[in-house]
Amino acid sequence: MGKGGEKGGESGEPEAQIRFYTWEEIQKHNLRTDKWLVIDRKVYNVTKWADRHPGGHRVISHWAGEDATDAFQAFHINPTLVRKFLKPLLIGELAPGEPSQDRDKNSELVEDFRTLRKTAEDMNLFRASPWFFSLYLAHIIAMEVVAWLMVSYFGTGWIATLILACILTTSQAQAGWLQHDFGHLSVFKKSSWNHIVHKFVIGHLKGASANWWNHRHFQHHAKPNIFKKDPDVNMVHVFVLGDTQPVEYGKKKLKYLPYNHQHEYFFLSEYLPPLFLLP
Repeated sequence: MGKGGEKGGESGEPEAQIRFYTWEEIQKHNLRTDKWLVIDRKVYNVTKWADRHPGGHRVISHWAGEDATDAFQAFHINPTLVRKFLKPLLIGELAPGEPSQDRDKNSELVEDFRTLRKTAEDMNLFRASPWFFSLYLAHIIAMEVVAWLMVSYFGTGWIATLILACILTTSQAQAGWLQHDFGHLSVFKKSSWNHIVHKFVIGHLKGASANWWNHRHFQHHAKPNIFKKDPDVNMVHVFVLGDTQPVEYGKKKLKYLPYNHQHEYFFLSEYLPPLFLLP
């Protein structure tokens, strides 16, 4: 159980009681109907908030029962603004004797990561150049326009089609990476501007859903290469990966394909569009 304590305010009246929790207790709340997480040693109950989370309920649910401090800072370009939504969800703090990281994290690696991030911030590596991205978008639009003009002028002959294919392949590949940066809200300081350009690039230039990409790709960065949490390693029963998936498939006797020969048909992943995801 959490331990309680009281703080005295400036007026001399006792403030609201602060509850303290151990990691053993917090890690029990990692269920679909019961989700707690920790940010800067503060404990939050996000069970009801998860379904309203702008980034999707899955990305926040993946951190249930864990320390989400670094993920919170990485995913929110204005943490101060977002913290006002956390206030109603606060239920307590980590007990004084508890480590800041949960048992599944190496504290030394966490500190190394934070040092690396601070170094990158000091070097302004996270500061985007609006001119660069403006020119980036302009050259993509220019290639799209050139392609349409070629169709209208030269028609759909073999030579024109081959040239068009090269132009459009280049522009679409470039648009895929451009939408990636806007989707991460990493270009403009205001999230709204990033969202507007992201929807234009991925929706109008590539014909895909911005919300679909965000909800999938945010999970990838929240839990990279974690089976069942990172959609990018969900190989839709075509391959089995890692240490746990083959064991799980073996216990359930799932035999969609001869997985003992997957090394022989792995090359098909380069030719099957359904296996591709946007960057």
